[in-house]
Amino acid sequence: MSTAPATTEYDFWSFVACSRCHLPYQLPMGAATVPFWLTECGHVVCNNHLNVDQSCARCGAQDIQLVPLQREMEAPMSDWFRPIPDAIDTMAFAARFQYDTIVAQVHYYKNRCQNLKAALERSKHENHELKKLNDSLANEKNQLLQYVRANHNGQQPSTVPNRNNKRPMIDSTLTNSSPRSVATPLGPSRLTLPIGQQPPLTNRQEHIHEGNLPHQETLHQPNISNQFKEQYSYQPPVTPSSGK
Repeated sequence: MSTAPATTEYDFWSFVACSRCHLPYQLPMGAATVPFWLTECGHVVCNNHLNVDQSCARCGAQDIQLVPLQREMEAPMSDWFRPIPDAIDTMAFAARFQYDTIVAQVHYYKNRCQNLKAALERSKHENHELKKLNDSLANEKNQLLQYVRANHNGQQPSTVPNRNNKRPMIDSTLTNSSPRSVATPLGPSRLTLPIGQQPPLTNRQEHIHEGNLPHQETLHQPNISNQFKEQYSYQPPVTPSSGK
């Protein structure tokens, strides 16, 4: 029975070499004796093939930037030297993390949408039932109004309560013709007496005619004295007589 080959760990740095002379970066006895550089265009060159005009010794790209090649470098250059299985594991973990997050959000909003749909259906049913109840109450109100009008000879309860906090029965014709609920009482037809009719005598007038008034309540008519007449009466001017 054949068995699967065991995976062996390898170090990618053992394959790093100059892209021009293939001088390995990591020698069997230790580190390289010359510095190595990593170009912006993605090539490794040793210090022996470094061009002074800042061009790549492998592809000839001009005005490139160079960084010293070493094991501890910043991203993203450090990811270029990671073993592919480790990178795949990292990518798989990132993909799994993103997938689980998206699926959780989708499930949340899907359940929320279903709950909102159920609430909407309940609201529609309740609205339909309330509409039916409203129509039933309106019909019952009309029937009660017809019954009240038929049994009270055209009278119906007033909308304005009285002092006893009760609504008296009023004529419906008055409420329909006038905005006021209380009818204004009618006054007398006339305020003067007909010609020839004497007014009724009061008790005081009867006492006057019978002579029963006290002495201090007797009526006195003003008397004009002779002195008043002489003082305020007209006196013609006296004309002097002419002597001869």
